[in-house]
Amino acid sequence: MATMLRQIAEPEDYFTGVGREPLPTPLEVLLFVRTHRRTLQQEALQNPSHHRCVLVFNLETAGNVHIDNHVFRFRPGQAVVVLPYQFHHFSHLASENLLWLFCTFVMREESFLGPLRDMVISGDAAVARARDELVEAWGRIQDESAGGLTRDQELQAGLTRLLLALKRMGPHSMGTGGIRSGGVLLQRVNRQLSAWRGRVVTVADLAAEFGQSESQLRSVFRAAAGVPLGQYIHNYRINRAMYLLRRGDQPIAEVAADAGFGSPQSFSRAFKKTTGMSPRTYRERE
Repeated sequence: MATMLRQIAEPEDYFTGVGREPLPTPLEVLLFVRTHRRTLQQEALQNPSHHRCVLVFNLETAGNVHIDNHVFRFRPGQAVVVLPYQFHHFSHLASENLLWLFCTFVMREESFLGPLRDMVISGDAAVARARDELVEAWGRIQDESAGGLTRDQELQAGLTRLLLALKRMGPHSMGTGGIRSGGVLLQRVNRQLSAWRGRVVTVADLAAEFGQSESQLRSVFRAAAGVPLGQYIHNYRINRAMYLLRRGDQPIAEVAADAGFGSPQSFSRAFKKTTGMSPRTYRERE
């Protein structure tokens, strides 16, 4: 340390330093763990994409991660970031039991996480250390009756360090290489739903497009995704509607048509049943 200190040069300007851009701070941080395949897949279906960022660490059991129209093999030791309003699901888990750590948060400067978009990252010792420190900081908050400002800030700082460590790692793998047929099926479904954006899509439509019977497609899809195809299509529509409502000023009727609902009325009923609020209320919520 003494040698390193002696190597620090005298600054030429005492008023200009490193770090002129404010470092974004993650807000509303939550940590939770998924340990069973059924819970992982059903919760993903029941919670359509939203304005929160989702950081996932695979600690045990490989599986497929689907983000929009991309599909990745997600192995133990790897991490993935899902940005706000990205449609995501999980399939082909190698075991019924798993250990995946989820950290969700709000990041107002979304460009900060842009380099982590649509990729799987293999961590190193620094990432593992930052991850474990974040879990420890979360545990300190949970052990106290009131978190306190300092402990909250320690958690936010810990998540920032973890995100910086992940950004240093860069991408590990992209694309569909090595993904089994079930994974490719989900990707085909996602791509077809995207291509057919603006029209009402049924299971029968997809079955005809893929040259399969409805019953066969339903069976194969459920085996891969762990959820019914009809509910998956509904989730995809709601996800699209959420994005449009929060990111634009389209009239509700246009949002309904773009998201693939038959009418504004049916869209409003489905949206409220799924989210607990009307499309207009959702748009004005924040």
